[in-house]
Amino acid sequence: MKNKLNISFIFSFLLIWIIGAKAQKSILKADLAFGKYTVGFQSYNLYDHSRSFSVDENGNALRVGQKRSRPIQMCVWYPARPENKTPLKYEDYFVLKAHEVGEVSEFDKETLIKNFIENEQVDKSRLLQELNVEMRAIKDANPETSQKFPVVIYGPSWWSTAFENALLFEFLASHGYVIVSSPSVGPESREMPISRIGVETQARDMEFLLAQTHEFPNADMDKIAVAGFSLGGLSNVLMMARNKTIDAWIGMDPSIHEAYEFFSESPYEDYSRFTKPSLFINTVGYMNALPFYDKLIYSDAFMVNLPKIEHTDLASQFVKLYGNPEDLESVNKKTRAYKMVSKYILTFLNNVLYSNSDFEELRQNVFASSTVDTSFVQTRSKKGLPSVDKIVLKNNPQDIISLLNTTLNSNGISNFPVTDLQKLIFLASEKEELEKVSHLMRWYQSNYEDTFHEKVLVHIGFEEMLKKFPLLYKDNQGCQFTYDEVNHTAHLLSMSGKGEEALDYFILNTKLNPESPKAFFNLGIGYYRMKDLANAKPNFEKCLELGPDSRYKNMAEDLIKECK
Repeated sequence: MKNKLNISFIFSFLLIWIIGAKAQKSILKADLAFGKYTVGFQSYNLYDHSRSFSVDENGNALRVGQKRSRPIQMCVWYPARPENKTPLKYEDYFVLKAHEVGEVSEFDKETLIKNFIENEQVDKSRLLQELNVEMRAIKDANPETSQKFPVVIYGPSWWSTAFENALLFEFLASHGYVIVSSPSVGPESREMPISRIGVETQARDMEFLLAQTHEFPNADMDKIAVAGFSLGGLSNVLMMARNKTIDAWIGMDPSIHEAYEFFSESPYEDYSRFTKPSLFINTVGYMNALPFYDKLIYSDAFMVNLPKIEHTDLASQFVKLYGNPEDLESVNKKTRAYKMVSKYILTFLNNVLYSNSDFEELRQNVFASSTVDTSFVQTRSKKGLPSVDKIVLKNNPQDIISLLNTTLNSNGISNFPVTDLQKLIFLASEKEELEKVSHLMRWYQSNYEDTFHEKVLVHIGFEEMLKKFPLLYKDNQGCQFTYDEVNHTAHLLSMSGKGEEALDYFILNTKLNPESPKAFFNLGIGYYRMKDLANAKPNFEKCLELGPDSRYKNMAEDLIKECK
């Protein structure tokens, strides 16, 4: 059996040599309009010493007591000086797979290819032909240092390689961009889980790349974009939320939409963090249920939908290695789409990072090349709103309401963040613009689900609610008229000598929470601080009637004794 395998691979590599002797063409003949710059490529095997790893460079578990920092393979495509050297073949990218968890001094290329064919079920002849396709980049070419170039940090799809979109990377580098990528590697081994820790791991890898790129000689670190495909389009959301230095976001079938809970349950679901332009590229099956796009209130957002292509068509690696060259219609469709996607991304980046275009310029320029065939490509966009601090400066309340109405979805529910609307109401109240506060509060009541208004208005009037809202917001950094919020404000007033005012809040809390022993206990405390023991005692007794926990029971009993 072993001899048969050896003979098979001798034949395979003879075939590689024969194929390589001829000019090979890839199945992905995108015919991209490359830019004026020579493309250079470098790869590094680095370590993030702030994180550990559980396997060695060969994927074997570490021995007991052995320690290892997290390995990160960093791949960089960049504008380079013209050089009379032979460009890389696709095989030069492919063998990077052997070094994804650390540089291996010796590896068997035959085994690498054999394992890939067995695990990925790719056609051997298809793979061998693609491995011999000449690419654009020149290995270790001298960087073009006559100027600095914008940076794109890229996050690949689940468990994928750093070079999964090498054709796109070479295209962008030729137009004046530094592209940086690393493989999608799991927290402790090569295996990447689809989990919160997996997403966080990739986000931190991308942040590590960003830090390392500061050392690259022609990288303009004042102009940075993040891009990601599939899982990388969720990890890069976390990265952008944590890094205000990022100027643009790109998601290609981004998993932020299908795994939105990974984001919503994180500390970073704050849309005021997302104010920079964003580009979404979606394929069939990924064009509906777009919660992240819908909630991007402050970002100029652009979307390209491609209903006739599949998820994997957005990465050159998958088209090259898994496409069927015999199906010319499919090949032509994939090629057309890839060329279109590359152009959209380039135009978007040029307008954001080079031209600093406004929304209308971006919309016109990015979508100018859109085909008239709307069955193949559809586009949409929306202009980001100004910040809350700027919205509140509008003098006419109706102008603000008109602006907020643009955030209503098809069900009449607003995507404007509730926390930001509350801040807007608070800022207007600080400016004593009562008409504006009233309009905003009524809009709040009408355009959100499960708001506090109805339950509060059962007990106090609308004007009284408007008066209480600003203080509750100020004391609690938000206001939903919850038990804790109302109780907190009541105690602050009570302890600062404003006993009568505090009682309004304590009493309101007992009305909002009539079954809460704590609400009545705290109302009793409000009276107790004012030395009104006659009114304090019945509230402590009411607390006991409602069955408090042992702590409140003991305190209420002790205070009742004092009130005799």
